Amino acid sequence: MLDHYTALMQPDGSLKGFDDPSHYCKLPNALVWGGRVAEADAMLDHCVSRFMQPNGDFVATGAATSHFAPQAQKTLHWEFYDFYAYLNQWWITAGVRLSRNDFIGAAFQYVDAHWYNPKTKAGILQEPLDGRYENCIFTSAHLGFTMLHMGHVDRAAGIGDTIVAMVSKQPHLDDAKLTYYNRFDDEYTLLQGFAPDDPGVKLAAIIDGKEPNQCWWSLGYPVAFLAHLHARSGDPRYLDTAEVILDFVRRCHGDARASIISHKVMWGAGLVGNLTGKREHWDLVRDIAGHIVDVGQAEDGRVLNWGWERGTAYGEAQIIDQTGEIAYWLYVTARQMEKAQLAGRLA
Repeated sequence: MLDHYTALMQPDGSLKGFDDPSHYCKLPNALVWGGRVAEADAMLDHCVSRFMQPNGDFVATGAATSHFAPQAQKTLHWEFYDFYAYLNQWWITAGVRLSRNDFIGAAFQYVDAHWYNPKTKAGILQEPLDGRYENCIFTSAHLGFTMLHMGHVDRAAGIGDTIVAMVSKQPHLDDAKLTYYNRFDDEYTLLQGFAPDDPGVKLAAIIDGKEPNQCWWSLGYPVAFLAHLHARSGDPRYLDTAEVILDFVRRCHGDARASIISHKVMWGAGLVGNLTGKREHWDLVRDIAGHIVDVGQAEDGRVLNWGWERGTAYGEAQIIDQTGEIAYWLYVTARQMEKAQLAGRLA
């Protein structure tokens, strides 16, 4: 999967023909797990020198004049803009793995100051803490995972506790409505609807399990983070909540098992499968991985066979982003299966 893009790498770590932060978001972590450590380090060199700002943020063009750059300056990827600090944290976690102490401190301080809500112990999106933000389970999982990487274990556990609480409040995980809500307000009330003129991107705000083409990936990250948090703390609540989410996925439309954007569910199910040895988690892993390899992946390794926009800068950014991310999750998931097999937990 990575060969197509590593063939485009220049000596400075950039990719020929790609000059937006979204093009590089997932690749450094995928390269690390793929054993291409020198290439990952060179790519982070490029990302830091090309995109990093004095305030710790990363933007595509010009010098940042505030802690919240306009979309035209941040990235061409409009979804990444709504999940503003998402991209930043992918490079922080890759940087931790490569001991990149030249930038991870400042990058984390920026995210922590503007995209963590201390009132709810949650990650936020759309706008920073001094703006029109929403708390989000998915975004919280990503921030909690970043905090684990940075050694902020107690704070990561606080975020995990918030996720456990908000999943326990879900009213329609196993009834006819079969719906999951990702967003909540500062009083811990789930946001179950939005005005038609709400300016935020709501693709992943509400998951209607009865329908195909949902943002299944938003369910996978909290599963994976809670599995990691359980492994770190031993607290059974985290693993129990991860399994509650996976049980919901299994009740959902069959598309949840046959979509390339279920990649994070595959990742999370693999982690939980290795912890529990339960067949239902491994079955989910095999279904999703099989679909990605048999249907989604093209001969050149890229994940092309899905509903990407064709012939647009955004569509091309989606292809490189998803190909890099899926390569990463496949490496991680394969290793979980190997470890589970050795331990007798691969069902």
